[in-house]
Amino acid sequence: MVTNLQSWNIKENDFPKDADDQTKVEFMLHYAVLAPSSWNSQPWKFKLSDGSVKIYLDPERRQPQRDPLERENTISCGAALCNLQLALHRYGFSEETAVLPDPQEENLLAEVKWQNIKTPGKDNKLFKAIQQRHSFRKPFKPTVVPSNIINTLVNAASIYGCDFIPVTNDSLRKALAGMVSEGDKDLGSEKALRQEYASWMRSSGRKGDGVPGYAMDLNALEGILSPLTHRFFDYTDEFANGDHTLAAAATLVGIVCTPEDTKKWWVASGQAIERVLLSAAANGIQASFLNQPIPVPELRARLQSLMEIQSWPQLIVRLGYPTDLNIAPTPRRRLSEVLM
Repeated sequence: MVTNLQSWNIKENDFPKDADDQTKVEFMLHYAVLAPSSWNSQPWKFKLSDGSVKIYLDPERRQPQRDPLERENTISCGAALCNLQLALHRYGFSEETAVLPDPQEENLLAEVKWQNIKTPGKDNKLFKAIQQRHSFRKPFKPTVVPSNIINTLVNAASIYGCDFIPVTNDSLRKALAGMVSEGDKDLGSEKALRQEYASWMRSSGRKGDGVPGYAMDLNALEGILSPLTHRFFDYTDEFANGDHTLAAAATLVGIVCTPEDTKKWWVASGQAIERVLLSAAANGIQASFLNQPIPVPELRARLQSLMEIQSWPQLIVRLGYPTDLNIAPTPRRRLSEVLM
């Protein structure tokens, strides 16, 4: 059964070319679940039927302290939607996507109607990058990202009506790093929110969801203890200092913005950031998120003022060339766990 496959390890040759079309699309959902999500919460559910896939927010994946409006979870589902669309094109299917097709259907974000037209996509760089993209939480090399690649990232976001604003100026980047640090401290001042963070931390050997110790660059013992220690001790200053250093040292930071701050645009920004990240990964560049100023209204407003923009910042990401090419991916739930 295709639902028993491990998404990070599937090969294109595993595609069940002799199966019916619905089974083929079910196989493609393995690529959808490789999208990034806040604390690797994987907040999506899929309902597959003959001719369509519906994408829902999974109510059991809510993070009420950090994300009470489910903005970040909606963005994550938009990223999964982007991956699904790329997989459909790769395997010779057409797709027609409707965002928020039925406001009366609870948690429904998008419906993708598909048809097997037996015409595989020719340029599959982005599709191949789905399994190459990983969050890299260590410092990057000091190598500057070339302007032509930055332009590629800008164009990737614009496909969905979003802006990718590159921050390469040192003074702007340092000011932004200060806001990231402030965001860490503001969010970390709430005990309930710190405990919510801790609930998504995992020991390095655990599979399924959450952020394992190795992904946070912790040693074996720290990785085992972190889910427990972070429930009882305040590491806010440590997080703030570490994120400030990462943001200030990055040669490229990008901000994804939308013209409106609505659920429809949250989905679009998810598609946009995933296409940005895949375009980066296709060029040997990895990324990690530094979204801390966005959930804090005062910091979000200051960010708009700093960047002199009227649009709505949705995501902040630092990008660069990784110092370690052996990046262990964060785990994913099996497909059987996210199919309705």
